[in-house]
Amino acid sequence: MKKYFVSSIVIFLFLSNISIHCQVSNNQQILNDRNTVTSVDLRSKKLEGSPYINKIFLPAKLETDGNIYSMKYNAYQDEMEVEKDGKQFNLIKKINHKITFLNDNKIYSPYSFKENNEYKVGFFVVLLEDKKISLFLKEKVKLYDEVKPKTGYEKYQPPKLKRMDDSFYISYDSKIAVQVPKKKKEILALFSGKADDVESYAKKNKLGFNKKDDLIKICTYYSTL
Repeated sequence: MKKYFVSSIVIFLFLSNISIHCQVSNNQQILNDRNTVTSVDLRSKKLEGSPYINKIFLPAKLETDGNIYSMKYNAYQDEMEVEKDGKQFNLIKKINHKITFLNDNKIYSPYSFKENNEYKVGFFVVLLEDKKISLFLKEKVKLYDEVKPKTGYEKYQPPKLKRMDDSFYISYDSKIAVQVPKKKKEILALFSGKADDVESYAKKNKLGFNKKDDLIKICTYYSTL
């Protein structure tokens, strides 16, 4: 009986170690130590504005493991920050690492896109996701450097982080996301051989090509063609 009891303890500890190891491994696969190297000190008292879309950590569910984490999106650095056990990490930008913020069901997903002739992976807000076409929103925060007075009549302007206009991106067949241009003619060109159908549908339903809700309807229609 004593041997059986000791064996049970050994087995329990062995299985516990496996469980702990798996948890650590899983966390290492999805989290990185937070990178604080930036072109500006985000903790500076001079700095105006915020790099975050939501300034506080909010509960968010990660689709890949089903767990709930405390997260907030840093739009200036394009990083999803995670708070865990009193420490802060960055979520690895891995395709299909979908994040759903539970307070408003807002979904973010890392996706490949091209910027300044360079291919990157960034976080996008998912507006519509379909095998044929997907529509995303890219949130941006831009840094404006401090402006020192050159004369006695000018005032010092501190560095500022300012929320920019959101940009729309479209992806076909789950491939690289392409930014939606501003001009209607250029937008219609994205729909290739179905441009006439899309234009007729938008005209009939009085839809604009630069409004979020209208663009969702247009892309939803295109997915049925």
